[in-house]
Amino acid sequence: MLVDPRSYPSLNDKSLLWRPESQVLPHPDMQVSSWLLDPDSLTSRLRDMCPGRFNVQVLQEQWQQQCHPSLLQCFPPHVARARMWSRKVLLRCGNTPWVAAHSLIPVSSMEGPLKRLRSLDDRPLGEFLFQDPFLERQQLEVTRCGQIWGRRSLFYSHHRPLLVAEFFLPALLEEDRRYL
Repeated sequence: MLVDPRSYPSLNDKSLLWRPESQVLPHPDMQVSSWLLDPDSLTSRLRDMCPGRFNVQVLQEQWQQQCHPSLLQCFPPHVARARMWSRKVLLRCGNTPWVAAHSLIPVSSMEGPLKRLRSLDDRPLGEFLFQDPFLERQQLEVTRCGQIWGRRSLFYSHHRPLLVAEFFLPALLEEDRRYL
């Protein structure tokens, strides 16, 4: 199934207002918060909910030169204006999209062990990141776009920054309600 990457929210969406969860009104309900604020691997949680059918659909991978100024504030000043590797994917159960994810990785972060990030293909980024025993996650920020909630975090893997946003699609939350 061919999906237009512009049909989902992304880090490049200038209309999104990112805030710490405590500053977002109205607050997300408990079910949504359990997804937004979960510090563990989203990939592992999705695999547990969708055994044997979890997959990644790559929507777009490309170098991006210009970032919106609000994104530049997320990165340390020495990398903020660098070219970024942009990766947009859907995390799916079978053919059903559950999460739209967008990652931005500065060119300087694509050296050493993180060089492999350009060739993830249909493997999830989280699977790679959460294998790093020294992985650091900065403050989580959340946003809302209609009925879709999202979160973004600046991660440091091997002391190199990368920005990851995940947008929780209605099909995931509907499936999750069945198990509550």
